[in-house]
Amino acid sequence: ALTAYALERLEEVPGVWHFGPDASQKGGAVSFTFEGAHAHDISEVLDKHGVAVRAGHHCAMPLHKKFGITATSRASFYLYNTKDEIDRLIEGLYKVKEAYG
Repeated sequence: ALTAYALERLEEVPGVWHFGPDASQKGGAVSFTFEGAHAHDISEVLDKHGVAVRAGHHCAMPLHKKFGITATSRASFYLYNTKDEIDRLIEGLYKVKEAYG
């Protein structure tokens, strides 16, 4: 349910592209890119907003090569996470948009 909610909310943010199948075929990790911002920059802005994500290859370099991207950001969810935390991720992504267009 949290992954489905996260994917739904990520769709709202212009310039965000997430990878992988829909939530019914996915675990609790969501990898994404943000047009105009490197994954490490996304991670830094989100960190300042109190949101922790990972940035890098995530052992998926062939996928990154296929899509012509250098890295992705990855948010992970588990039973201790809440929808409020996903909302905070989305708020943070709008901060990324402010910083990187």
